[in-house]
Amino acid sequence: MKRMSIHISSRAVKLVVVLALAAVLISAPVVIADKIADHPDKLKYKELKYQPPKPDGYRHRLQCGATAYLAENPEVPTFDLNIIVRTGSMYVPVDKAGLADMTGYLMRNGGVEGMTAKELDERLAYLAGEISVRIQRSQGTVSLFCLSKDIDEGLELLKEVLRTPAFDQEALDRYRTDVLSELQQRNASTAAIERREWQFLLYGGHPSATAARRTEQSVNSITREDMIAFHQQYFFPNNFIFALSGDFKTAEIISKLDDMLAGWPDRELNLPDIPDQVPDPAPGVYMMKKDDVNQSRIQLGHVGIKRDIPDEHALMVMNYILGGGRFQSRIVSRVRSDEGLAYNAGSSFERPVLYPGTFRAWFQTKHATAAFGTRLIVDEINRIRDEKCDKETVENAKANFIGTLVDPFSSKNNVVRTFAGDDYTGRPDDYWQDFTKNMEAVTPDDVLAAAQKYLHPEKLVFLVVGDPEAAQAGSDKHDDRFSDFGDITILPLRDPMSLEIE
Repeated sequence: MKRMSIHISSRAVKLVVVLALAAVLISAPVVIADKIADHPDKLKYKELKYQPPKPDGYRHRLQCGATAYLAENPEVPTFDLNIIVRTGSMYVPVDKAGLADMTGYLMRNGGVEGMTAKELDERLAYLAGEISVRIQRSQGTVSLFCLSKDIDEGLELLKEVLRTPAFDQEALDRYRTDVLSELQQRNASTAAIERREWQFLLYGGHPSATAARRTEQSVNSITREDMIAFHQQYFFPNNFIFALSGDFKTAEIISKLDDMLAGWPDRELNLPDIPDQVPDPAPGVYMMKKDDVNQSRIQLGHVGIKRDIPDEHALMVMNYILGGGRFQSRIVSRVRSDEGLAYNAGSSFERPVLYPGTFRAWFQTKHATAAFGTRLIVDEINRIRDEKCDKETVENAKANFIGTLVDPFSSKNNVVRTFAGDDYTGRPDDYWQDFTKNMEAVTPDDVLAAAQKYLHPEKLVFLVVGDPEAAQAGSDKHDDRFSDFGDITILPLRDPMSLEIE
């Protein structure tokens, strides 16, 4: 049977398209030119009114007492599970620094009872699935991803990783070698040096800095028995908070979770004490000598606050205007846009729950302009404390936060992760419900009060990583010198393996 073909010339096709467009234009309403904005600044948008979901609609209690946040999502054939574990590197003694990270790694990569790490990898690869375990400063996170048709086997594999990790000695020895090799390289990056030394300057011996204090001695001291004890201390059902989304039925997945946790004895959680106060470090300029680079990294700030404060929203707006708002912030405008000194600049208030965070501002530039750029930032800190922001600036900052309120709830997976994280940190159920109202209530007076209350120029610590002599020499074009900001202390690089000052 012959197939019939119809050929239409390209000219005929073009004629049909033109006639169709003409018909559309004739029938369409006439657009009046003067109704079209002639500049992006004049564009008008409808006011965004978004009300976040409430956590109690997703919260469920498992038979063992653990909390699970569940969101059915039949639109995708996948299954996402995340578990938050109350643990962290800050609960590890300094002489065992590195234990938390190594335990998390070996739980996933050291085999499980009855299955080697290679066999586990191969099974997950066959399922197109993934399991990960990470233990960070103040929490552990375990995740499982698989296709929804493989939920049963995925949960079975996850159960083995959670409950019966083998902590294979050969895998431990290999990973220890990798960690020690990593330590040898940790003076190669000025960014890594800056992160580490900032922790040491601001927190001293506080447990929050323990992870940064890994040494050859502490890593070599970690044994398989240490990992088993750490695992037993923190990994049990009542110490888990679950977040699940995917193609499942709620009642069925709750039953599967109950089966997974059945027969797993709970125990009492005994967390080491974490000091809820941090002494202020001595103000001044601390220069870490790294003279084989052509730029200085500068970070300045002081000990800050914990997360839950009454004027939280005013603080958020204030920092957005100061340096948190990217190109809309004053620090970025002065340091990057006006002077062209740095690609990356900004400020933040880190706000942990258990202990004070830090206020910090940062940038990176040539040695000769390091002091000048630092002066620009200090001037902006003083300015926002001394001068009330105009209403339009405050309103724009508020609009940013209100406009991005949808982000934590932009997917089913984000919803349950957000609520599980809030549960872990003790955030009130009505936090997101009241967010817009609380943000809208912030006034220029509130922003000024927050700046005066939480920014302390007299307490500033300046960390400069680079060539101290070149940075102190400054520039012929600018009179600013680091000695203007306080006493200068030169710090040689630490030995990468012992962290002792060389």
